[in-house]
Amino acid sequence: MHISDGVLTLETTVVVSAFSLVALAKAVKDLKNEDISLTSVASAIFFIASFIHIPFGVTQIHLILLGVIGILISWSSFIAIFVALLLQALLLGYGGIASIGVNLFIMATPAVIIHYFYHSKLASKLHDKLKFFLVGFLGTFLATLFLTGILYFSKEEYNYAAITIFSVNIITMIVEGIVSMFLLLFIKKTYPKILEA
Repeated sequence: MHISDGVLTLETTVVVSAFSLVALAKAVKDLKNEDISLTSVASAIFFIASFIHIPFGVTQIHLILLGVIGILISWSSFIAIFVALLLQALLLGYGGIASIGVNLFIMATPAVIIHYFYHSKLASKLHDKLKFFLVGFLGTFLATLFLTGILYFSKEEYNYAAITIFSVNIITMIVEGIVSMFLLLFIKKTYPKILEA
């Protein structure tokens, strides 16, 4: 789900990156000392999860666990994911430096949205298994939706690729939902306070 440097138009990159910069500044301003360790763990989770690629047909899928990260650290997701994206760009060649703001928007914004969904009245009425599945599924769904939308409206020649990317990632959404469900059920059983913070 990483967009490489030079793929998008300059206008798209600047506008989306500006939003990410504002959100990142807010996250840094609101970060408390006691949240730094959990934010660091979330960054490591994102880095490792998105590093493991699983072959699927003509492409590869990988976990991103945005929903889990979002409900754990909310707006600090922008900090955690920024650090992970920067390391991935510098060490592994994923994405790029110029496009890091766009990739940050695609990944961190869904995490924050899922945080608010998880703490909404609607989510509180759902069974834990369904709620935790939706946390993973919707996190990846939103990231894929943002990715395809940015590609679709950036250049006309990306229209087909955008639709294809969304179609391929449907299986990723389901896998994310299942993995997130089991992970969050385990966390709730062993350390429930972290989900209530």
